[in-house]
Amino acid sequence: MDEKNRIENRIGVLDGIRAIAIGMVVWFHFWQQTWLTPYLRIPTEYTKYIGITEINLAGWVRYGFIFVDMMILLSAFCNFYPYARSIVLGEDWPDTKTFYRKRAARILPSYYFMLAIDLFFYILPGHKYRNVGALCKDIVTHVFCVAPNWSDTYISTSFNGVLWTVQMEVIYYLLLPWIARLFRKWAFATYSVMLMISVTSTAVILNCFAGKERNYGNNILTFMGIYANGMLCCILYVMWKKYVTENKYSRLAGTVISVLCIFLMNGMIHKYDGDVNLQAVQLQSRLVQSFLFALFLFSTACAGEYYQKLYSNRVASLFCKFSYNLYLWHQMIAVWLKEKRIPYWSGDTPPNMTGDRVWQWKYQILIIVVSAAVAVAVTLIVEIPAARYLLKDRDSHKEEGKQHDRI
Repeated sequence: MDEKNRIENRIGVLDGIRAIAIGMVVWFHFWQQTWLTPYLRIPTEYTKYIGITEINLAGWVRYGFIFVDMMILLSAFCNFYPYARSIVLGEDWPDTKTFYRKRAARILPSYYFMLAIDLFFYILPGHKYRNVGALCKDIVTHVFCVAPNWSDTYISTSFNGVLWTVQMEVIYYLLLPWIARLFRKWAFATYSVMLMISVTSTAVILNCFAGKERNYGNNILTFMGIYANGMLCCILYVMWKKYVTENKYSRLAGTVISVLCIFLMNGMIHKYDGDVNLQAVQLQSRLVQSFLFALFLFSTACAGEYYQKLYSNRVASLFCKFSYNLYLWHQMIAVWLKEKRIPYWSGDTPPNMTGDRVWQWKYQILIIVVSAAVAVAVTLIVEIPAARYLLKDRDSHKEEGKQHDRI
């Protein structure tokens, strides 16, 4: 069999990994509003003999923000995949204009629709800014996707708080075709420079801006190491598929390593317990975490067939079709409903702080349902028609694979 045909264009397990990453970030933002923490005691005496007495996912939810880094790593892997295939398999080099056009069609319509709704139905009616200058600066920086570069348009913005990650991705998309060219000629040097950029920028922030890590920690420089590891993981995966003859032993090893990575993630997550400055801890741990995430991604993609079905299935695939808009809308919807006291609550103290479990569960169910409904509606009414319109004169071009068309 031709080696190019043996290596799939679409890696199914990435759907499930993406669903986990986005799902954990969504759950984290919901938890911030509900304070509902998943903690279950196992009602049996027998499991204690193997050391299991409870199911405690509190850390995974409380520190779910770290899965933004997994989303970034996935984006690096997926978008670099056509370039990695070209480098390793000798396929045609992706056209830069086509790449930009497809990326813009994929994420910008929903992004700008969100900005417009936010501006005209929340910010302007609520008089959220002290002066016109601050409002204009926030609008311009969000339109051009550079808001994280200033603390007032990043930390103090009245726009939807999750939008900074989309802006980070836009910068990466702009740079990727040129980084890929460097990677093709000088892979080791390019990878090393990207790591050094990440390490150096992180050190500068931690030492020169101590206590202000939240203001400066999330930028393209500190994320450069995650993008580098995603690209390295991608090219190693293509090389593995090309040069290694997989068998039941290699797939078993992939399965075992993938499961081990989950346990290591659990330990990594619980290291955040008790830390006041979570942004500093996250910044210090970001690069090491990305190595673990990359190992999890690689091993899962090389694991056994039955284990892969946990990640590659119709449910995960369906979730990913609407996951981008779910990610964009979920936090704003949750905050807005709570501000409007839907479901109704009285008094000055939010019911999650008073321990009103009935309200907490009503609110939890409501924000899940409304967020999912809005995500589906925006995907069908805005994202898909806009993408078709923007790409309609490119329909004759052969797709380079659907996997890298998702954030």
